[in-house]
Amino acid sequence: MNAQTPNILLKNQLDAIEERSQRLLALVEKLFLENSELKKREKVLTQTCIELRSRNDKASTQLETLINRLKQQQNGAT
Repeated sequence: MNAQTPNILLKNQLDAIEERSQRLLALVEKLFLENSELKKREKVLTQTCIELRSRNDKASTQLETLINRLKQQQNGAT
């Protein structure tokens, strides 16, 4: 073991730490972008859900009205 061995080991460790840091930063950036996209999709899906519930409520009301009219016609016919 010579005098340069500790320096080489330290350099290797620092290189490994730098590489891991770069991978972590890349992962953070990727997850940040993915999170942003998921938030956008969630917003769209939430709006779609609201619209579908509204349409469903409207259809339900129309169906109830139609059923009541049919009952009235049936009662009027007897």
